[in-house]
Amino acid sequence: MRRPFFGSIAVLAAATVPAIASAQMPRFAAGEASIFRPLDLPTPNAYRAASGAPGPLYWQQRVNYRIEATLDTVTKSVSGRETVDYVNNSPDTLHFVWMQVDQNIYRPHSLGSELFPSGARFAGGGFAGGDSLAAVTVNGTPVTPFVNDTRMRLDLPHPLAPHDSLAIGVTWSFPVPEHGSDRMGRDGSLYEIAQWYPRMAVYDDVSGWNTDPYLGQGEFYLEYGDFDVSLTVPAGYIVAATGTLENPSEVLTATERARLATAAHSTKAVAIIGTREAGMPIARPRTSGTMTWHFDATNTRDFSWAAAPNFRWDALTEGGTTCHAFYRNQDTAWTAAAEMTCYSIHDYSTRWFPYPYGQATSVAGPVGGMEYPMIVFVSGQGDARGLFGTITHEIGHEWFPMTVGSNERHYAWMDEGFNTFMNTWTIDDRFPGSDQPSFYQRMYDFYTRLGGNQPMMTWPDKILPQGLGVVAYEKPAMVLLMLRNDVLGPKLFDSAFRTYIRRWAFKHPQPADFFRTMEDVSGEHLEWFFREWFYTDDTLDQSIDSVRVDSTASGFRTAITLRTKAPTVMPVDLEVTFADSTTQEIHLPVDIWFYGPTYIESMTLPKRPVAMLIDPKMDLPDQDRSNNGWNAGGS
Repeated sequence: MRRPFFGSIAVLAAATVPAIASAQMPRFAAGEASIFRPLDLPTPNAYRAASGAPGPLYWQQRVNYRIEATLDTVTKSVSGRETVDYVNNSPDTLHFVWMQVDQNIYRPHSLGSELFPSGARFAGGGFAGGDSLAAVTVNGTPVTPFVNDTRMRLDLPHPLAPHDSLAIGVTWSFPVPEHGSDRMGRDGSLYEIAQWYPRMAVYDDVSGWNTDPYLGQGEFYLEYGDFDVSLTVPAGYIVAATGTLENPSEVLTATERARLATAAHSTKAVAIIGTREAGMPIARPRTSGTMTWHFDATNTRDFSWAAAPNFRWDALTEGGTTCHAFYRNQDTAWTAAAEMTCYSIHDYSTRWFPYPYGQATSVAGPVGGMEYPMIVFVSGQGDARGLFGTITHEIGHEWFPMTVGSNERHYAWMDEGFNTFMNTWTIDDRFPGSDQPSFYQRMYDFYTRLGGNQPMMTWPDKILPQGLGVVAYEKPAMVLLMLRNDVLGPKLFDSAFRTYIRRWAFKHPQPADFFRTMEDVSGEHLEWFFREWFYTDDTLDQSIDSVRVDSTASGFRTAITLRTKAPTVMPVDLEVTFADSTTQEIHLPVDIWFYGPTYIESMTLPKRPVAMLIDPKMDLPDQDRSNNGWNAGGS
């Protein structure tokens, strides 16, 4: 979802043992209190290996959906029936199953409405909505569901054994809210439909059934499967959706089909429905009655769609992916949206992991920014730069969490944070001078000074709304950039990060799987880094306490007293300036802090130093830069 508002290493001539410790002190001198102690992670097992890879017996459930649904624009409601084929790949016998009924957040007095009142961005109140269930069956046998807010339990007529399957049938309907927690909704005749069908909750090897309620701020955790979806809408409507349109000859004109065929081989946007055709009878095979649009999606975790009678529609193809943009004439910046979509798809595919689907769609509408498989909702208003920033962010979610299926209800950083990190390159490349890393630091610093810096492991529904942007988006992006640029180096980090994506594509990783993969591929112990940046809200403050320079026959003997004044440790990059204005860069590894917060670095320099500066490139979020420097004049 969119963000909420609110040099060379020198060879040291000599080095001393840290001033506060003797060389005989143990590596983890502070014992259980040491920042360098091993990270307390779940014990590896046959499902999740110590390397961070899926274990030899890793499993996850499989869920396939067949859905027939109808949009009634008179009553502003959606009704449907679905058959859910649920495959139990677990080693457990299941006596009940859980489903998500997210529309119940719009029932009066829902948990979400109590947390986010009417008018709030993630509001669940102020609208008398919710799912109405007409029938629920398991293998054809009627069952009485137990509905608890946005969760629904079905007690099974017969236990579901390991490696067996069952069919769940649900008939339901709901009124479409105008403002659906900024994740779905409607604007006049335009509908953006999401969280709209009863969906299976995840049953995994870590938590069993994941039954966290949908409260608005926290997002989703879903199983993978195939979708066969038929959507009946007024004949004058155009539909954009997850998956591949299976019946274009029934719902598109011959002209539109020909233009789509051209777009399949064009790297320039082709107008499938142009500005003069949008909303006109010429854009539809017929305008009376209804039409049914049939979509198919393979190996994906969700399905969403949008419909309107006056969509403009552009498309182009790059690298085997056809990129679509659906928007209305008043959405003036959107003429470049299809190209922006392909630009983002190409960058992420080249840099990290190939996009796994044949199409990607961006839709302009009332939702500020929200992602679903193969389709994203983006505000129709704004300029080209703002539009690209939101599109590239939402498209990035096609990797996290659409391809790497993390638990967004628990770990927003594995979704929003990874994605914001990936956005750094597309935004800086498209708009040189954007300097996204500096932006992340400024936001982090701003919220830290306001007391809004919570640990990144905080569950999203427990993050203060005013702090969601920094805790879930900017801070994780900043932290990953530090791990890449200041700890591991780009080559090593990129190799490890790509391995993580490849290992967990279409699977359900946990934080420990990410931590272990990064250590496994890099060969580095990173417990200190993960502990301080993910599990605490500690800050960083490196300082130069003093510098002593003595002239000797072989040069200038220099002793630099460094201190890490805040609880967090990081490597030290030090720039030394000499009297002739030349400089030398010195890199000190994080290991210098093994024995405490003070370290004396001694070296013999060839020329007299006149100034020194910690973190000259300002890569790190140092909370007090006034103590980062020293100069011979004493100021």
